[in-house]
Amino acid sequence: MILAAFLSLIAGVASVLSPCVLPFLPVIIGGSLGSGSKRRPVLIAVSLALSLMIFTVLLKASTWLISVDPRIWRLGSGLLIVTLGLAMGFPGGWARLEAALGLSRRSKALLDEARRREGSTASAVATGAALGPVFNSCSPTYAWVLATVVPTSAARGFLYLSLYCLGFSGALLAISLLGRRALEHLGWAADPAGILQRTLAVVFVVVGLLVVTGADRAIQARVPSIASFEATLVPDNGDSGGLPPEDAPALADTGELKGAFPAPEFTGIEEWINSDALTMEGLRGTVVLIDFWTYSCINCERTQPFLNAWYEAYHDEGLEIVGVHAPEFAFEKERAHVERAVRAAGIRYPVALDNDYRTWHAFRNRYWPAKYLIDRSGTVRYAHFGEGEYDATEDAIRALLRTDGARSRPDGEPHLFTPGQSPETYLGWRRASGYVGEPAFAEGIQTYEAAWRIPVNSWTLNGRFRVEAERLVAEDDGARLSVRFIGQQVYLVLDGPPGATIDVELSDPRAPGGADVRDGRLTLDSARLYELVDLGDVGDGVLLTLILPKDVAAYAFTFG
Repeated sequence: MILAAFLSLIAGVASVLSPCVLPFLPVIIGGSLGSGSKRRPVLIAVSLALSLMIFTVLLKASTWLISVDPRIWRLGSGLLIVTLGLAMGFPGGWARLEAALGLSRRSKALLDEARRREGSTASAVATGAALGPVFNSCSPTYAWVLATVVPTSAARGFLYLSLYCLGFSGALLAISLLGRRALEHLGWAADPAGILQRTLAVVFVVVGLLVVTGADRAIQARVPSIASFEATLVPDNGDSGGLPPEDAPALADTGELKGAFPAPEFTGIEEWINSDALTMEGLRGTVVLIDFWTYSCINCERTQPFLNAWYEAYHDEGLEIVGVHAPEFAFEKERAHVERAVRAAGIRYPVALDNDYRTWHAFRNRYWPAKYLIDRSGTVRYAHFGEGEYDATEDAIRALLRTDGARSRPDGEPHLFTPGQSPETYLGWRRASGYVGEPAFAEGIQTYEAAWRIPVNSWTLNGRFRVEAERLVAEDDGARLSVRFIGQQVYLVLDGPPGATIDVELSDPRAPGGADVRDGRLTLDSARLYELVDLGDVGDGVLLTLILPKDVAAYAFTFG
């Protein structure tokens, strides 16, 4: 997107510097050649930009009314950009084509009509409006606008069009204000055999080939984005005090705190599960483990057996665990959903509903899961973020309890993190990353066409979807969501009508095998995290496809 935006600006400047346009500039820019009107150059530039924008927007609108496969638009756009590059590299061919078709004959007639009332405001506006068709037909760089604006989303297309118009109207205005002397010094830029024109020609051909082959999407999918970084953070819901920045938890490589700090009080807790309301002051004399979690988080789910085991082993020796539930998605704020998750996980310790993140902010926390271990005097002595380090955490608990009894053992064989597995992948527009396909992923309702090639750690859509801030929703039965992943397990947060069924397909010869899938089909029972795939060993580049019924919502993939 950044390259396309930059080239849109350059293509606009190049339109003004095209060999067939440059000779007309002394005639049509009366403000720099003695007309005496300082407004005339500005009026011409503004009316030119508006005429071109109106024409292109109408062209874009007409494409929405034509049901054409987005892949056809994409192929045509790529070929058009390649053609643009070839035309700039071999300008003689474009000139012969323009002469044969008479592309600029009528446009020049409009210019002659506009010049009759030289110097008037109407003349300046008419000149600018007539100049648009001259540039569009005479300069091959307008092909860039057609190739980038028409096939893309409205927002992205408007950005490219605006940059194109800024480029050529800005260059046109600069020339008009500087006058003839500027034209004499721009010969090197307009030279068809010059380094600038030839360099742009090569760049356009390369970009066009990337578009045709789909390689541009693959490149975008592999570029780290801000969204992937923000995926680890909770949107700022306001600060409710707690630790000042200089006293925020600082950890050594072992996870042990570099400096202890007083544990903040529970703040803004709406409800408690498994307990009456607790206070940090009331827990003095007890070793307390605070666990920040949310029930649709697979990292929290994989940690849960260890928490249960610690509570079972050490509660009678003076350990209290408090699970502070800070929701990642809106549906996780409902007490009934959290209670169901608590029962399913076998949690017996107190759980606090921190729906407004006030206790989260008081601890200056940023992660799910996050554990803070507090000694009997109310001082935080140890913290660990994420999965793992279970032995180290248990050692810290045992040290504060001063116990030398038997160590705990979680029930069963907990699923652990797989090195090299695909990253967590969000499906709402606010934090989405890794999407490939057409049109561009954007807020609102659109009909999507799956990418021809889906790189590893990328996903695509096929069908009609409504994209919201934290989720996407199928607008029709049979909508498809596909992801290519590395890992043993695949999980997805889903919501929708209870009883709705989702077909689960896998490119691997093994069956999906997820705990929530039976005979290749998943049945929704509530808004929660579902296990779709369990391969038993690591799959590399496996393609998972879900066929969704109408009104089913998908939030985020996680992997194991």
